[in-house]
Amino acid sequence: MHHFYVTILSGLVLGLSAVSAAAQTIAPASTPASQDRPVLVELFTSQGCGLCPEANVFLGELDQDEDVFVLAWGVNYWDMYGWTDTYARPEYVQRQRNYLPNLGAPRPYTPHFIVDGVVDAPGWNQDQVSQIVDERLQAMPQTPSIAIETGQPGMYDIRINGDVSADALDVWLVAYAPGWAQVEVGAGENAGLDMLHYNMVKSVTYLGHWAGGEAQFSGESYRRYGMAVIIQGANGGPIYGFAHREPTGES
Repeated sequence: MHHFYVTILSGLVLGLSAVSAAAQTIAPASTPASQDRPVLVELFTSQGCGLCPEANVFLGELDQDEDVFVLAWGVNYWDMYGWTDTYARPEYVQRQRNYLPNLGAPRPYTPHFIVDGVVDAPGWNQDQVSQIVDERLQAMPQTPSIAIETGQPGMYDIRINGDVSADALDVWLVAYAPGWAQVEVGAGENAGLDMLHYNMVKSVTYLGHWAGGEAQFSGESYRRYGMAVIIQGANGGPIYGFAHREPTGES
């Protein structure tokens, strides 16, 4: 199968326009310091990539397993070929770039699957993707307790409790459009296609560092979207904790 790689222009700067909130000590919680969680599967995809429609559908199929949760990040380095991706943001490209050194990947490409931040596979090799998901399920680390609770108007409070094996971990708040969406692509390799998408990320906010114990963060709530909290090693490190909350139906 033809593998098409695209090198991102150097100097792409993270365009994340989010306000982080410092962690603060909170009263002891009644929740345990660890909890079970699904494997987090991330897909970096583009509406301009000819191999991505099939990978998007496969991502949705993976999510049918209750032990798996998926997020898709639109990237913009295919836009130069005639179609501006309607989901892509520079900060999503930066997230992919942050993963590359730890994964040993030479350059960003699509479709690119990353499983729990520790192993990756090309989207055209679905058997390999399924295999690394299964292997990760057999070796899941202990994960901290994470609660996403309604806070002040327009905000969520994120409560975290547990131990860490790293010096400090990054905490991210992600808004995503749950389920299937369809976009008619007007140009590029997928011109004329009503392209399916699944669990597309709409925004990502850096909340701060967490070094273990009980802590609370606050982040803006987009309640018409699903919300996910990701705790991972700095600069694209492994996923140590993950939780998500379905939309509430409010604006």
